[in-house]
Amino acid sequence: MLAKTRAISLLQSAIALALTVGCLFAAQWQFHRGTAQMDNNKIINANLQQKTLGSNELQGLDPVANQWREISLTGKFSPNLQELVRNRYNEGKFGFEVLTLFTTKSGDNFWVDRGWVAAGPNAATPPVVPEITNSEIQITARIRSENLSRQLQGSFFVTKTAAAKPLNMTKIQGITAEPYYLDLINSSETSAQPLTQIQLPELTNGPHFAYALQWLAFAVLILLGRYLLFRETKRLSLV
Repeated sequence: MLAKTRAISLLQSAIALALTVGCLFAAQWQFHRGTAQMDNNKIINANLQQKTLGSNELQGLDPVANQWREISLTGKFSPNLQELVRNRYNEGKFGFEVLTLFTTKSGDNFWVDRGWVAAGPNAATPPVVPEITNSEIQITARIRSENLSRQLQGSFFVTKTAAAKPLNMTKIQGITAEPYYLDLINSSETSAQPLTQIQLPELTNGPHFAYALQWLAFAVLILLGRYLLFRETKRLSLV
């Protein structure tokens, strides 16, 4: 009987230890996510205050280090080279963001997010996308490092094709472009203004640090619970 009691006690201790270790790993993971978010916010906040980059300053540009920084380019849109970014919402309505290829005077290609359009009445109806000029214009945009590859090309029914999604932004529709995209802010041509204004990100650290504290609290409660259970078991054995 004593051996059985000891075996049960050891099993309870092992489970408590495993749960505690799991909680500590979860707390550490959330803490690292919080610090990463904090560092990212610092980069974005600093870039929002930086001067606008020109097309001659883009050689070897790091899109993560320069995310949300303004850029000014002169070139042409290609209305026939366009992609839809799915799972986008605007004021609670489902739709797509429109990526259109922009080629600079020096021949560099960029996918530019022109803004949001509402989805069609059903999955088989493509959204209505306003046409854009293909004349030479000047645009102001923000650099975005987010990888949109998984959200490109809308749905199967909209595109009428089951073509594989691109692995990254550099190769879409056979066009080699920069490995990041741009959010359109303004244009020298009325017909090339943003379809909707791109909202700046909320620079908050999110709930990650609070979650880390919660997981630490869970670890403490598990250890405390195991101690109280051990003490109660020992007390009953002496009765």
